[in-house]
Amino acid sequence: MNTQFCLSLIAAVLGTTSLTACGERGQTPSRYSLSFAALDDRGDALASMPIQIGETVIGTTDTSGILLAEVNANDGDRYPLLAPCPKGYDPFEVPDEVVFLGTRGLNGEKNASLEIRIICKRKTRIAAVLVHADGHEGMPILVDGVRKGTTGTGGIAHLRLEGSQNSQFEISLDTSSQPTLVPKNPRHAVQLGAEDGLFVFEPAFSEAEPPEAKKPRRRRRRGTSSRTEPAKPRRPVKIN
Repeated sequence: MNTQFCLSLIAAVLGTTSLTACGERGQTPSRYSLSFAALDDRGDALASMPIQIGETVIGTTDTSGILLAEVNANDGDRYPLLAPCPKGYDPFEVPDEVVFLGTRGLNGEKNASLEIRIICKRKTRIAAVLVHADGHEGMPILVDGVRKGTTGTGGIAHLRLEGSQNSQFEISLDTSSQPTLVPKNPRHAVQLGAEDGLFVFEPAFSEAEPPEAKKPRRRRRRGTSSRTEPAKPRRPVKIN
């Protein structure tokens, strides 16, 4: 860090304490307008992130992830920048210092505007899942065996799953209330990768043919006209 500087905080969003550190006397400092934008890797704002220059926290980002401040600093001054990412995020693009380089306006006055982007990467990933049950409405949807909803109009539903990188989920449809449907209780595996992903679960259902009913065997009835022949009389046998 350049020790020959004279930095004083003029104003900052959300109110901050005054920051002053002087080196060489006689230098005329320039006024710098600082704009910090804190975002995640999807471009969503990160609110309430503290921004620290040197040893002083100059403020925290607002709900839009923005912090504005004006400071007086000598051209060429360098200051360490500390902007810790929130819990659940890792630093991705976080500058480690602020370098004050002045410019001049149309009338020769010194002024400068610094825009600093701070990007933190989420530790979790999102899987957007489209479920299409081919027109079967009200069918239960299970994720890892736990019911998470039912299919809506047209048999369509949307799921939002979130987990760490390489997390796996099993999505299934419960067909127990419709026993003629095949396949029964179809399943689909979803695995998160390095980025957010879109997945489609669209099993091809069909109606199983009901088994043929077996006809009862008819017992053959003997005709009433059949008569039992009378026993023939036994005749004496002549023996010579």
